[in-house]
Amino acid sequence: MDNQNIKDTILSRLQRNSDFPAMSKTVNLLNKFKSSEDASISEFANIILKDYALTTRILKLVNSVNYAQFGEVTTISRAIILLGLENIKNIAVTLVLFDHLQKHSSNSELMNTIVSSFYSALIAQKISQDINFGDKEEAFICSLFHTFGRLMVAFSIPEKIDEIKHFSQEKGISEDLAAHSVLGTSYEGIGMSLAKEWNFPSKIIQCMPDFSISEITPKPSEMDKLRSLSTFSNKISRIMTMYPDKKERSERIDKLIKSFKDHFGVIGNKIVDIIDASIQDLVEFSNVFNLNLNNVPFSRQLLGLPKDREPWSDKDLAKFDFTTDSLKTIDSIIENEKADTPESIFTKGIQDVNSAIMSNFSLNDIIRIVLETMYRGMQLSGLSNVLFFIKDTKLPVMSIRFGFGGSIEEIKKWFKIGFENTDNIFAVAVLKQKDLVIKDITASDIKGLLPDWYRNRVPYQAFIILLPIIINTKPIGMFYIEGDKGGFQTVSSGQLNYLKILRDQTVMAIKQIQGY
Repeated sequence: MDNQNIKDTILSRLQRNSDFPAMSKTVNLLNKFKSSEDASISEFANIILKDYALTTRILKLVNSVNYAQFGEVTTISRAIILLGLENIKNIAVTLVLFDHLQKHSSNSELMNTIVSSFYSALIAQKISQDINFGDKEEAFICSLFHTFGRLMVAFSIPEKIDEIKHFSQEKGISEDLAAHSVLGTSYEGIGMSLAKEWNFPSKIIQCMPDFSISEITPKPSEMDKLRSLSTFSNKISRIMTMYPDKKERSERIDKLIKSFKDHFGVIGNKIVDIIDASIQDLVEFSNVFNLNLNNVPFSRQLLGLPKDREPWSDKDLAKFDFTTDSLKTIDSIIENEKADTPESIFTKGIQDVNSAIMSNFSLNDIIRIVLETMYRGMQLSGLSNVLFFIKDTKLPVMSIRFGFGGSIEEIKKWFKIGFENTDNIFAVAVLKQKDLVIKDITASDIKGLLPDWYRNRVPYQAFIILLPIIINTKPIGMFYIEGDKGGFQTVSSGQLNYLKILRDQTVMAIKQIQGY
């Protein structure tokens, strides 16, 4: 069986899972975004925000101890500014993919590989940070996916893992060599092939093969650093898995450090602290990634948990998933409601905007944070859009600069506000400097105030809120909020007031940055 046949077998088995096509499409979609394009940042954030659970988990991860230097981050937009689109994209892909994999948590080999991969990634991140060896976020993600091939074999054809391990023990060879004999191709070959199928970044793909000792040089390139660190951290994790005896484990890690001395020789006296600190980080990360460390042999060994099983077996407990919409713990419901009320979203978002202004972020970055806070804080169900219009410097027209919601790119093509005619509600809001609410755009007394080109394009009964931006009597832009008219019944005066505060913050940012 060759690499192509194995890849086809894995993809075929993945397709049998009802939610795989959606997961695969999302991974492909997220991976296509490029950090150099301003429009891509808005499109990317828009995709994330449509998935409430993914948004919450990304923010939870960004606010973990590893990113404490940023203070609390409450919007995806600010997370992108602080960590970069590429890092947030990789975090999102990881969460989507591993969430899908963990639905098969009764597969002990799969869960072992998942947890050891995360542990390897945390070790790599620590080493990178401690000795300034490459970018710590890239080190994390590349080390995490170093064993992607084994991960996908364990998920899709778990019976082959047992066969590979048996062959490895019988022949006295490494599992990687045994995999090649059993499968006809290597784990890394499978991983690289599948990663290319899903448009993974080239750096992640290049870090899947082991970095051989013969490749080590005193002056490695950035790519060599990532590959070396990915291999080294995963080898440490493997040692921690295979050798429970502390003395033998220590001897093997010392030998490994000597092999990689030109790259990691300086961490010899730090390695114990790095290993221990990474274990603590793994416990914290398990909460973000919903990993039940108590049920995974690797983490039980790592944490020093007793081998004796509880009265209920892991298999019995595996069917209880406390993270689904149908089954939750009372504490998790209380915590979620406390964290995600409109008031908490607005107040934290306003703090994010203030931090962005004080940090001299670009105006586009600040506006995206404002828009996201409005979008999440309004908590609109069904069809909804939050748009920011900017006035053309030469023509009497406002066009959409950024937006969150549905079909934003399509809406941009037709939704332009002109001021040659002042008989429509958009022009009135701007020219009269009025914050306006229309509870139902289909109401008989409203129809005449809306231009035909607008009424014909909004195919449902909607409410709209208009918040113009005027500086020194000069129209600069406008915020537009649209939602199903039934949803307006849940909008409070407090939420409307927060919208005005956010608009006023935008005015302040424009004045400060553009010198009005």
